[in-house]
Amino acid sequence: MLMKKIAIIEDDMVIRESLKEILEMNNYEVFAADSGVDLIKKFNEFNPDILITDIIMPDKDGIEIIIEAKKLYPNIVLIAISGGGRIDSESYLNTAKYLGADATLKKPFTHAQLLDLLKNFTE
Repeated sequence: MLMKKIAIIEDDMVIRESLKEILEMNNYEVFAADSGVDLIKKFNEFNPDILITDIIMPDKDGIEIIIEAKKLYPNIVLIAISGGGRIDSESYLNTAKYLGADATLKKPFTHAQLLDLLKNFTE
């Protein structure tokens, strides 16, 4: 099996680095960015199979990223993560799902929950 490439967009450095570390320990090739703007610049050269995006971010939110990614890369697997913001995370995650996210995870989630979810898309 080929190693899956995963791109992560998460503005919280602790969460971003933690996700990157656990995924790399589980044989995924990972590119992590703190904003959608950073990722879009690198997207073509990294060419990820899976995109994990936070929803609430300062420069470009995850909803915009999902819409853009689905348009440009129709076959990419999109996973939206959120801990909520002005409204509860369920509303954001439902919107993400409606707009094309393949799966959602509500923060906080465990590494095991993330890895189990990824198995659905990598096996």
